[in-house]
Amino acid sequence: MFRTLLGAAALIATLALTGCVSYNVTGPLGAPLHPAPISSPRTAQIADVQVTAPGIDEATRTAISRSLTAQLTPYVKSAGYFQQLSEFPTRLGEDDVVLKFNMTSLKGHRAPHPGYLPGALLTLTVWIWVNGPIYVDSFDLAGDLSIVDRNGKELASAREQLKFERNVGLYGREYWAPTQGAKQLNELVAKLLDNASARLAQR
Repeated sequence: MFRTLLGAAALIATLALTGCVSYNVTGPLGAPLHPAPISSPRTAQIADVQVTAPGIDEATRTAISRSLTAQLTPYVKSAGYFQQLSEFPTRLGEDDVVLKFNMTSLKGHRAPHPGYLPGALLTLTVWIWVNGPIYVDSFDLAGDLSIVDRNGKELASAREQLKFERNVGLYGREYWAPTQGAKQLNELVAKLLDNASARLAQR
């Protein structure tokens, strides 16, 4: 009995060594969650994504900006938010627009579930094998989208925030191959585009 308990304690201690991890949620965005609810007849360009989320050094901001900018053009095109997309340095027509994204929060965090250690000890690790929660993933994502004409006049905008928590057990996909908030970032981008494009259609 003592050896079993000792082995269980050793296993739990090993699994708990990872502790808390904080990171920036950067994607990949993947495919759009749904087709655009409203498709604009305008041609659009995607400006370089601004990353003003706090606590990120300049080199990382630049890398995130380049990555998201490259992903957004095929994302917007695939979802059908605009009739056509062009890329800089193509000149904008009179009715063309520019989409300016600003990511103001990209927080991802993984921490041990508060019930994990006592639950695993009290059940001699049965907690783990029946898929009891080991980690808690939490996300705080936020961003703005401004749609402007070729002269920089704002035609429509949206501001969204997404906060989300989930438990992660041994048999969950997020335990073995964590996506680190990619789906949540996709959802944030979709909300920004849905709301801003709906307001643009009202003009």
